[in-house]
Amino acid sequence: MADVTMTLEEYEALRRLITSERESEGATLAQEQPKKRRSKKNPKLKQALTEANRRMRLKSGALRKGKTQADVMRLAHKLMKKMK
Repeated sequence: MADVTMTLEEYEALRRLITSERESEGATLAQEQPKKRRSKKNPKLKQALTEANRRMRLKSGALRKGKTQADVMRLAHKLMKKMK
């Protein structure tokens, strides 16, 4: 294997060059990707979910026997339709 000798200044210059290239690559990637938009919150859905959770959960917060989170969401959407 060949011996490579480098001064401390040369080594630091090489490290600075590599990090500056990485930073410039990261900057171009960040500019290309648009930010994702969050959808607006639906207050009626929140109210319906609160009611559905109250009906489907025990006092401890666990789901009732035989019920799933899908059942909670189905009930919430059904309640939300009635609110409109």
